Amino acid sequence: MMIRSGHATHDTTCAAAETTRQAVIGSAKLAYDTGGSLATYVAAIKTAEIAFYRSLVASCVANGLPSAQFYPALRDLGTGGA
Repeated sequence: MMIRSGHATHDTTCAAAETTRQAVIGSAKLAYDTGGSLATYVAAIKTAEIAFYRSLVASCVANGLPSAQFYPALRDLGTGGA
């Protein structure tokens, strides 16, 4: 998921967060495919998603952009929206 706002600094942060998210999920998938547990795989995905959305929120706040659209995802991931 690429987030583009037109704000260069924020867009760069979002791209980096997406790259990190994909790398973590890819590593978790490889570990699962080579005998890792499903629970570990699911936990890694959830952790990567939470980190991703928190990065987007932090970037929005730092760059004076709205961040409310990301709180439902965090809430759905079990963080209470933060």
